[in-house]
Amino acid sequence: MYKLVALLFVFAYSTTLSAQQKQETFVDPCGHTAVLEHLENKYPGFKNAYDKQYVQIVAQGKTIEKRKKQIRDTTYSFDSVFVVPVVFHILYSNALENVEDSLVFNQIEVLNADFRKRNADTTNIRAIFKPRAGDTKIKFVLADKDPDGKPTNGINRATTTVPSWGTNQGINNNMKFTSRGGVDGWDPSKYINVWVCDLSYNGQDQTLGFAYPPFGHPFWQSNVFVSDPEQGVVIHYKSIGRNNRRANNSVLIASNKGRVATHEFGHYFGLRHIWADDQFMANRCLLDDYIDDTPLQGTGSNFTCEKNRNTCMEKNDLPDMVENYMDYSTHECQTMFTNGQSAVMNNALKTYRKSIISATEVETNLRIFDTVLYDRVLIFPRTAESKVVVEIPNEVLESNVSFSLYNSIGQHVIQDQELLSNETLFDVRGLAKGYYLGVIKNDRGEVKTGVRFILD
Repeated sequence: MYKLVALLFVFAYSTTLSAQQKQETFVDPCGHTAVLEHLENKYPGFKNAYDKQYVQIVAQGKTIEKRKKQIRDTTYSFDSVFVVPVVFHILYSNALENVEDSLVFNQIEVLNADFRKRNADTTNIRAIFKPRAGDTKIKFVLADKDPDGKPTNGINRATTTVPSWGTNQGINNNMKFTSRGGVDGWDPSKYINVWVCDLSYNGQDQTLGFAYPPFGHPFWQSNVFVSDPEQGVVIHYKSIGRNNRRANNSVLIASNKGRVATHEFGHYFGLRHIWADDQFMANRCLLDDYIDDTPLQGTGSNFTCEKNRNTCMEKNDLPDMVENYMDYSTHECQTMFTNGQSAVMNNALKTYRKSIISATEVETNLRIFDTVLYDRVLIFPRTAESKVVVEIPNEVLESNVSFSLYNSIGQHVIQDQELLSNETLFDVRGLAKGYYLGVIKNDRGEVKTGVRFILD
């Protein structure tokens, strides 16, 4: 108590004296200046070093403060993507039917884009249906080993003396058997067999493809199931791949974006036509395709793209989903499977065709949240802005780093762009949807960080 009283007395006296002398006396409430003087006396040169470091920190602080207004943090979720090997059996009786490898390669690209909702033309889906577009989580790869374990590119070519495999009496499966002039499929429990051959009949391109559903699938009656040797997909040689030069009439030209295979692979995984195959019934809106998020539809689109089409009236009525791959609309029109269709196919693979799964990939998905801290390196897309964002903390920024972006086949799309701030946005307008790898390197070209992500 004595010390406190004495302190108050001294302060009061000093104030009185200042008033009497009419001079302002500065009262320092913090001893930081004294601390600095003490350290300077103890460690000569301390203040100069301290000032230099302080200026650097302040400069960094300005950058950090600027970043804090834009910084985002990221959480991760993980999806299983099932990998399925595919073999294409090319049956030909003449050179024109012996389709080029490039059509097979781009056919796989189309299948993966369509089944994973990575196709660029999802932008054409009408607003009422956009929330219903789905990702099957199925990835197709060309087989790299044949049934004997020998390397292959997934393309098996075979000559035949049969000029065409079309018929006016239902479906002909002879192309699936060597003994009938075709070629035996590879083990259907390990591969999706795709036979590419001439399906014309009397010179008419009547059938573009066909496939059978999984044995035992509840969407189908038992009389549609076929034995294992016949399981697979058949595609007319004029309809395989994207931009097939053999598409030479109106129906083929309207179906020349590789989506005949997308449609038939849908059947292979259990889907019915979106109109439930009842278009020749008296009441064409009686049956459904058993998928809740596809509108009731009475007939196929017949190679048109009529977005005002509405063949069935129902509660909460919607127009026909002509964007659906399981319709008969033009390929320019087809852009989506629904979430329900995607779930059905994923389940069919895991339940009825699980033996063909060759691998399971874990795909990382990013969800971005606003925050105020940068504490790690992040590379992620902001799809709505057509930007890829690179965020790095100060210690990485100070090590002279650059950013490169590679597409799925290893080509540079952004090369060695120096990172000069904690947050850098790269414009990715014009880049195709799909997988990309973002890489941060130091000034010696050493990779410090690599992040794989998807532009969609």
